[in-house]
Amino acid sequence: MAAMATTRRRERQILGVPLLPPPPVTRVVNAMRRGLLGAHRRSAPPSVRVLEAVFGLFDNRVLGLLVELGIPELLDNPSTAADLAARSGADADALARVLRYAAGRGFVGWTRDGRYRSNDVTQILRVDHVNSWRGWVEFGTSDWFWDSWRHADAPVRGLSSGTAAATGFPFFEYVTSVRPDAGRAFNDAMRAGAVIQALALAHALEWGDVQTVCDVGGGTGGALRHLLEAYEHLQGVLFDLPEVVAEADPALVDGPLAARCRTEGGSFFDSVPPRLDRYLLLAIVHDWDDERATEILSRVATALPPHGEAVVVEGVLSESPTDEFAAASDLLMLVLADGRERTEPQFRQLFAAAGLRYIERTPLATGFTAFRLRRS
Repeated sequence: MAAMATTRRRERQILGVPLLPPPPVTRVVNAMRRGLLGAHRRSAPPSVRVLEAVFGLFDNRVLGLLVELGIPELLDNPSTAADLAARSGADADALARVLRYAAGRGFVGWTRDGRYRSNDVTQILRVDHVNSWRGWVEFGTSDWFWDSWRHADAPVRGLSSGTAAATGFPFFEYVTSVRPDAGRAFNDAMRAGAVIQALALAHALEWGDVQTVCDVGGGTGGALRHLLEAYEHLQGVLFDLPEVVAEADPALVDGPLAARCRTEGGSFFDSVPPRLDRYLLLAIVHDWDDERATEILSRVATALPPHGEAVVVEGVLSESPTDEFAAASDLLMLVLADGRERTEPQFRQLFAAAGLRYIERTPLATGFTAFRLRRS
């Protein structure tokens, strides 16, 4: 009970809400949203649907402009477009038009007297938000990201990923070694998503009998930090490339959690730290094709002790085409990194090929799935 109370307090600090919704509620809400969006699309003639799709890139660039100009940080109090322009150094008329569009899309709030105000979107885009999603905007609106999508024909033609065609480097080499700013934005984006997954895992899985946990490909440690704060008996290992763990959360390195955590640099294609109770792979497998994903999972299977388990957290593709997050993420993996999303049967084949035995599938409040696995 004490551990659960700690978890709930941490969630309020991170999200500003008491709890994530239960997984069944998430499924119902997502189904309702898909139905409403589908009805919206079907209500328009084909010409309008084409224009709406073409204009979809406007959202991306407008979010990027809001972050680049620091608008979220300027909305402590409702302000006019002219005032925001003066404070951000933007052209007043142009910014007013951008803000009007942004308010219509729900990216900023708007008052009846014509001023713009903070809302839930601008809050999580602030630099000082405890779980800021600003990194996702910086990542997804960057020049090289757009260039990768302009080269989306490359993977479709069987040539290379869009990132490799645009930059001359595979995705992970580019963000790790070539463009430090791209790497920082990518790691910030991954941290934000990983923390949300950790919040869901803290509730969905039993942690009482788990003494040691390894976050494989855990980035800078956002997920592991939450789990260690939620469960004071846990000992953790943050495992990722040396360049990545060098930027690990200070709380894990020399802060209050350092006594219960160690960072370890290496490649999960070679090996992972052995003999821990639980291994987490949070949105790792989808970054790779079947051959490389099997290599990663095989290394985890080799490291597992007889009592240990691996937990693979991923979005799961529906068997038939559906307007869902996993389908959009599948396209993202195709263009950026030669990865892919998978259906449940495809995941099971992958696990078996890696020497892992499927135990159960646990739906998470995030809409993702946690696959629990043991060594075969």
